[in-house]
Amino acid sequence: MKPGRIMPILFGCVAAVSLSAHAQPQPNAQWRATEATLFDLIQNGYGIVAVTSVAARSSGLPEDTFVLQKNNSLFRCVETRAAESGAVRSTAPIRCAELVKPYTE
Repeated sequence: MKPGRIMPILFGCVAAVSLSAHAQPQPNAQWRATEATLFDLIQNGYGIVAVTSVAARSSGLPEDTFVLQKNNSLFRCVETRAAESGAVRSTAPIRCAELVKPYTE
């Protein structure tokens, strides 16, 4: 097989594996995505206990992570931002996840 034909096949295999990986719970996954928003969590008595700000690995854009806690329950919410004409705006909805016991088989 010619080298030019290998790359599309290799890319297709990698894409298929990565897509199927997101469909099922990951082994040892500590965080489970939730439909709850940052607003919902605060309205339900969760308090922000930590905030970190780093550049996202995938895009290099600034990313803030809010850690919220209420008793023994812990959530993290991530907001990715971009600078546009001197203003900072969110590039995607804030994604929240709940800390859970790792999934094992």
